[in-house]
Amino acid sequence: MDFQFQNNRPKRSKTRIVFLTLFLLVVAAGAFFVYAYFKVHKSGSSDSEQITFSVPRGASTRDVGERLEEKNLISGTTLFVLYSFYEGANGKIQAGDYQLDKKMSMAEILTSLTEGKVTRTLKRVTVVEGWKNSLIRDQLEEAGLVTESQFEDAVKANHEFKFNPYARSVNYEGFLFPDTYQFDVTWDANQIIQRMLRNFESKITDQMLADMERKNLKMEDVIVLASIIEREVGRNPSVTIDANVSAMMQRERENVASIFYNRLEIDMPLQSDATVNYATGKSDRRALFSDLEIDSPYNTYKYKGLPPGPISNPGINSIRAAIYPADTDYLYFLNDPSGVAYYGRTIEEHNSNRARYLE
Repeated sequence: MDFQFQNNRPKRSKTRIVFLTLFLLVVAAGAFFVYAYFKVHKSGSSDSEQITFSVPRGASTRDVGERLEEKNLISGTTLFVLYSFYEGANGKIQAGDYQLDKKMSMAEILTSLTEGKVTRTLKRVTVVEGWKNSLIRDQLEEAGLVTESQFEDAVKANHEFKFNPYARSVNYEGFLFPDTYQFDVTWDANQIIQRMLRNFESKITDQMLADMERKNLKMEDVIVLASIIEREVGRNPSVTIDANVSAMMQRERENVASIFYNRLEIDMPLQSDATVNYATGKSDRRALFSDLEIDSPYNTYKYKGLPPGPISNPGINSIRAAIYPADTDYLYFLNDPSGVAYYGRTIEEHNSNRARYLE
């Protein structure tokens, strides 16, 4: 009698190979989806630049993608085509002239092109380093872009932002990045705030975040400190700001950051006039002696530690100073009438500087 034996192992091996292949494909697809998601929603550039872009009649999605890539508005045509297909936007891009910005993400660009947001009136608005939200509101209101109530509602809304929930808890004070913007007059207050927040995200590099983690620094503390540095370091408007002055100011920011960290380390009050003026609503450089008696958590003469929130919207140089302070043993500083900073290790040195440069 003949017996036939069948070995099932090869079939099992093939099944395992198939399952492993499918698993790897799923992992790869998931990784690509995550990569693509962040890629299409990431700001195209850290610098604002308006680009006039024309879509001719009958242009395919690939044609449009290639033209966008040629103008450095997107990073890749293929991803643009795939994203358009995913969003069901194939064949929906409308012909016309558009005013696009290099800071726009691929998702924003596609939205503009499919909704037919052709060239419209743009308003140029400059947000200065060290401005409070209220000053930004006034500037936007003067430009005719928002009303006071619209702005206040917008900063209280929940925006998509990497540094929530803290940023939202302080109405995004400290996170509305100072820059010169071109805002479409048809945008509402939420879109304007979202653009400024996206600009902030683009300025904070992965290296900065890694260094903050290594130094055990929290973003909220960095921004609070940076907002104080921004208000403490500056120059009299009559002083010409050239490259040498700018470099000196950055060293001053880093020295002032070092002084505040030194004070925090020994449990000494920050004694910042800028935080007191924030509490009183004054814009003076120095606080009056009477102001130092105000009972406010922003009175850093009376209360130790950092104040409960940012006092301004700092620029990138002050943020960098808060992350990368100088290495000093200074505990005191003052600014002369032109804005130049002088430092002291002891109260005696500080008083000597006061007599020399202020009295």
